[in-house]
Amino acid sequence: MTHKKRQKHPQKNHWHRPSEWLDKSSVFPILIASAITLLIIAIFQTDGGRQSNRSRTCQKTERKILTEGFNPIAGKKRQGETACIEFTGQSGQKIFIDTNLMNLTFFTPTDKFNTGGSNQYTLEETGLYKIRIASKATTDYALDIRLESQKGFHSPVIASDSSEQPVRLPPPILNTKIPLQDISYNVSHRPPFYPYASLKSIVNDIVYMVRRRGLSTNNLSISLVDLTSQPCCAYGRYLDEVPRFPASISKLFWMVALYGQYNNYLLDKGTIPEAEIYKMIQDSDNEPASLIVDRLTGTQSGQDLLPAELDTWIRNRQWINRYFQKAGYQVNVSQKNFPIPYLGMKEPAGPDLQIRGKGVKPIRNHLITYDVARLLYEIDSGSAISPNDSQRMKKYMLRDLNPEVWQKKQYNSIEGFFAESLPRNTRVFSKVGWTSFSRQDAAIIASPDGSVRYILVIFGDDKGFSNDWQIFPDISRMVYNQMLMKY
Repeated sequence: MTHKKRQKHPQKNHWHRPSEWLDKSSVFPILIASAITLLIIAIFQTDGGRQSNRSRTCQKTERKILTEGFNPIAGKKRQGETACIEFTGQSGQKIFIDTNLMNLTFFTPTDKFNTGGSNQYTLEETGLYKIRIASKATTDYALDIRLESQKGFHSPVIASDSSEQPVRLPPPILNTKIPLQDISYNVSHRPPFYPYASLKSIVNDIVYMVRRRGLSTNNLSISLVDLTSQPCCAYGRYLDEVPRFPASISKLFWMVALYGQYNNYLLDKGTIPEAEIYKMIQDSDNEPASLIVDRLTGTQSGQDLLPAELDTWIRNRQWINRYFQKAGYQVNVSQKNFPIPYLGMKEPAGPDLQIRGKGVKPIRNHLITYDVARLLYEIDSGSAISPNDSQRMKKYMLRDLNPEVWQKKQYNSIEGFFAESLPRNTRVFSKVGWTSFSRQDAAIIASPDGSVRYILVIFGDDKGFSNDWQIFPDISRMVYNQMLMKY
C-alpha cells in the first residue's frame, strides 16, 4: 500500500501541524526550547533566583552601607510583607549575622542559602548581597551584622576631636541575644590581712598630713599592706570599706575579668591584643577600655533603649559586677570611663546614661580600697586567674620612673602620683585614676633589693585631691621612708 506524499503547510502554520506530522529535524529545537522555558520557570519559582527574582520578592527594601565591624539594624515588617536589606560586599570578606529571626534568607549575587539564628559566611564574590526577612505576622526585627576583611577585623581610622592621632573603631561585638554565662572570679576567700599597730600608725600619719593640707579626710580611704611581714600580711586602714568613685582603677578589674573569660573559654585567647590591654593600663586609655567592656559583656554604647531592651542591656553590662561579687568583692565597675573619642562621646549617653538611673544623684562606679588592695595582693601572689596570667597582668602595671621617659608622655601615671617621689630604681606596679573631682592610686611598691614590698591604695574622692598635684607624691615618700625603717 502506498501513501501519497503530504503537501507542506505554509510556513506561517508550521506550529499548528498535528504532532504526528513532526519529523526529526523539528523535534530537537522544540525540545530544547521547552527545556529552557521550564528551567526559567523553575528558577523564578524558587528562592534561589537571580537579581530579578530577589527584587520581585521584596515589598520593602533598604540599601545599607556596612562598615567593617558592628552594624546594628532594626525595623518593623507588616503582616504579609517581605522586607529586604541590601548591601555591597567584597570578595573575601566575612559576614556574621546574629538574629533570633527564623524566616531569614541570605542571597549572594548569584546564589542563595537559608539561614536562621547566628551564622557566618565568607563572601565569594563582589556584588550586591541581600538579606530577606519573611514571616506571616507583623514583626519587629533586629539584626547584628558584623563585617570583617579577609585578614580578620581591621578597624578603619577616624579623626578625633581630642587627639591628633587616629583612633580605632570598635571590634566585633558579642551576640547580646544569647544570655551571658555567669562565672565567678577564681579566688573566693578573703586575703590573710590582719591589723597591725605599726602600719596603723603610718596610716594615721597620712590622715594627719591630709588634714594639715586642708583636704577632706571624710572623702579619704587608705589601705596599706606589708607584703614582707611574717605571717603575711600586716594591714593598716582608714575608711577602707567606704564605697568611693574609682575613676580608672576600674580598669584593673576589667583586665582581670578579661583573663577570667579567656580561662573559662568564654572568649578566645588573644581576642583583645596585648598592646590594647597595655594601653588601657599604662596610659589609662579609655578607648581600649571601652572595647574590652563591650567584649566582656556583649553590650555596646549607642542610642537610648526601650525598657525591655534596657533591662537586658543592663543585666549584661553588670556581668562584671557579678563576676567579682560571687567571690566576695563589693564592686560596681559596670560603667565605662569617658571621654571615648572613637565613639564621639565626651560623656555618658544612651544606655550608658540610662544605667545611672533617674534619680538626682546618679549611680556611679564604686570600689572600696580594701578590695583594690585585695586584687593587687592576688595579682602579686600569682593567684589571680593563674600564675602566668598574674605575672602578665603585673607586667602591664610596671612603671618606668626615669623622668626622661615619663615626662615625654602626655599621660604618664607618674606625675602627681605615688611613683613621682620615689627613687628611680624603685619597682612600682600601679594603676592610677584622676578626674576633675577625684584622685586615686593603687600600687605594689618594692625597694631595689626587695627587702621592702608593700601595697598602698588611696582614694581621694574630692576636688581638693584632684587639684593638689603634690599630696600623693608627698604621702608616698613618707610611707616609703617609714617602710624602709620597718616602721
